[in-house]
Amino acid sequence: MEGVRVGIIGAGARIQGLCRLLQWQDAPITFTAVCDPDPAAVAVARQTLGADLEVYDDYRRLVASGQVDWVFVGSWNVYHRPHSVAALEAGKHVFCEKPLATTLEDCLAIRDAWRRSGRRFAIGFTLRYAPHYQKVKELLDAGMVGRVISLEFNETLDFNHGGFIHSDWRRLRRNAGTHLLEKCCHDLDLVNWLLDSRPARVASFGGLDFFVPENAHQADRIGVDSAGRRAYRTWSDLYRISDALVGDLDPFTCDKDIVDNQVAILEYACGARATFHTNCNSALPERRMHILGTEGTIRADLVAGVIEVARIGFQRRRTVLETGAAGGHGGGDLLLVQALTQYMLEEIEPDPGLEDALVAAVSAFGIDQAMDEGRVVDMQPYWDAVDRGEAPDSRAGSDRSS
Repeated sequence: MEGVRVGIIGAGARIQGLCRLLQWQDAPITFTAVCDPDPAAVAVARQTLGADLEVYDDYRRLVASGQVDWVFVGSWNVYHRPHSVAALEAGKHVFCEKPLATTLEDCLAIRDAWRRSGRRFAIGFTLRYAPHYQKVKELLDAGMVGRVISLEFNETLDFNHGGFIHSDWRRLRRNAGTHLLEKCCHDLDLVNWLLDSRPARVASFGGLDFFVPENAHQADRIGVDSAGRRAYRTWSDLYRISDALVGDLDPFTCDKDIVDNQVAILEYACGARATFHTNCNSALPERRMHILGTEGTIRADLVAGVIEVARIGFQRRRTVLETGAAGGHGGGDLLLVQALTQYMLEEIEPDPGLEDALVAAVSAFGIDQAMDEGRVVDMQPYWDAVDRGEAPDSRAGSDRSS
């Protein structure tokens, strides 16, 4: 196997963490270039990934380099289109962090560039690789619950995690898209995959109700942790490389336009119905699914690392499976990197890939349209636009029954 050379555009903590895991695979993969507007991010990349990294101040020069075979896109979500398209048009393979992009037009532009290029495109849906969800998929495919009738799924965040999001670049739609798109596209992708279906109709309600100035006293009520870090601010020290581009902001008082809680109702083309709940201020964080079918039930909690399965009947026996889940991604990061190594070295098509990322993003677009406009949204105009390869007109998502 020949070696593969990687250039990084947007060297934030998330992408650098994956790159370090990739280094540990003892594979012929080297990091050769980096481009990021934050000098601190560049410095950390050169310290951890190699002092001989070529530093570029223009991503277009990086993708044109003959020393780059794959481009890792870890930039703010709003820049995924220009960075991914430039890399594909330069003949490079791409790994892009989720979500695919912040608008349908941008998602379709990336897909068009990918189709023209003949290159490989991998997406950072780390939860797809987690043994926990692989087991849920295995149980469903084996018919353990029969046909899925309805399900609940959620992502409720530890309060410090929520505080980080609401003081980071992700707090503004113009940078990251909506909270649902940026944070919960993982969860939407999982259900789309588990059901092997796409949402047909959606409704949603949400708001910014906790991270507002009148609740700033909640941080004082909690105080500091054992390391002296303020409540709702501990993640800033751990996951933000520097404050050069964002600043040290208070999650309660800084400007923001994303929600901190949201619920959604989804009806899938396969007939299954689902409810989703996210909240950014929890003392008991969860990533849980409760799936009910014609013949049985699955209850799966990623944080606890437990899956419960029972068949419907008088001799009801509950099977409890320990999945060994660890951390917020249930061990998926290492398995994502192992799969990525195969994609890069053995010319295997990524799974999940770009089309999965597109469906997850479009699912989020429809749900957030429903929330913003206060109505049920028919998803068919979105899927028609995806099939045609062009963004829908202003009537997209109208539902005659709403």
